[in-house]
Amino acid sequence: MRYRLGIANAVYSRQLWGLPPGLGPQRSVQTCGEAMKERPKVVEATKTATQNADANHDGLDDGVGNGGPDASGLPLSPLMDPNLQAARKRHKLPKPEANGELSAFQKKFRKNPYAQALASPLRQCALTGARLPNFFFLNFGLAPHPLTGKPWQMPKFAIDSHPSTSDGTSTIETMEPNSTASDETGAANSTPSSPRRPVRTVAGSHIIAQRLAIRLIPALKPRSYMQTLPHRWKLDARFKADQIVWRKDMDSFILELMRRNTVKSLQYLSARSAAYIVPCQNYEDIQNKHQAAAVLWLGEPTDDQTAIAADPPPYAMIKYKSAGHIPIYNLPTLLGSEHLHQLQAASKQFHSTLAVIKQKHNTSECQLQLWKLMGYLASDMSAR
Repeated sequence: MRYRLGIANAVYSRQLWGLPPGLGPQRSVQTCGEAMKERPKVVEATKTATQNADANHDGLDDGVGNGGPDASGLPLSPLMDPNLQAARKRHKLPKPEANGELSAFQKKFRKNPYAQALASPLRQCALTGARLPNFFFLNFGLAPHPLTGKPWQMPKFAIDSHPSTSDGTSTIETMEPNSTASDETGAANSTPSSPRRPVRTVAGSHIIAQRLAIRLIPALKPRSYMQTLPHRWKLDARFKADQIVWRKDMDSFILELMRRNTVKSLQYLSARSAAYIVPCQNYEDIQNKHQAAAVLWLGEPTDDQTAIAADPPPYAMIKYKSAGHIPIYNLPTLLGSEHLHQLQAASKQFHSTLAVIKQKHNTSECQLQLWKLMGYLASDMSAR
């Protein structure tokens, strides 16, 4: 096999340099010199033939660029074949930018928060092992304490949003890891001990977004808790895995952050002139509202309207026209009395007993926050 390859390479070299086919090691040095003298004539003849071929070129039969032989009769190298190069770079080129026009499916998808939740990538719960879309989990990372530098396991959205108290300090600094809040907001309003400092997280574990599951973690034994940590955290040389701090009041801390984010979204929608939130007199009035996506139950009214005594349970639904059913969110239970009063003081749209959220692209994020908050408190609401 090697002998045949050697012969093929020798023949190719002779054709490339314009040497006679019979020239080999057995020929004398004088014959080789004579052949080299004839080489310029061969090269000149090759150039002339190439020019003539280019002059009569019709772009169809030479095979150049298609892996065929070139004008000199030699096969085109794969490294120079433009078609082969284009095929190799096809999957490395950036995708073309969208033209800005959305299809009918994309427009419906942007308005449907439940489709967006189900379309999120699958993740596995570090505590229960359940595999669900990412929307149904809380993503936890590591954040260094601003004073001690020890790693705290914190929800990622808490670090991204940097929620702060009234004096501008971060709630991460004001709430001590081993503190036990007297109520769900007392720890977040404690006196800060240092100014706010930048915090950085490392994305890691996912835990199902239910308050009952978060309450179980402080009761785990150290060995069981270590099993819930990602493997890469245990191999990180910057800290030891047994130094990671889990707040004992993590369930109340997460609830407070989720409530704050939801209130901000509701205030943003109520302040817009597009009427994303519309008050209603009763349940029959909901059918008169166009493009209703969800119902907000606000409890006792603040004026002379008739109160709706029925307290909606978790995942309560109401039939709406031909669109099927839409959810009813119990805001006094989801937000608490303090946040609800703050919301009602900010906008008159929340003074009635009921309100409707329109089905728009700008309301999808708020609907997702309400749905996740209801799922987080579902076990507490069902126990009542």
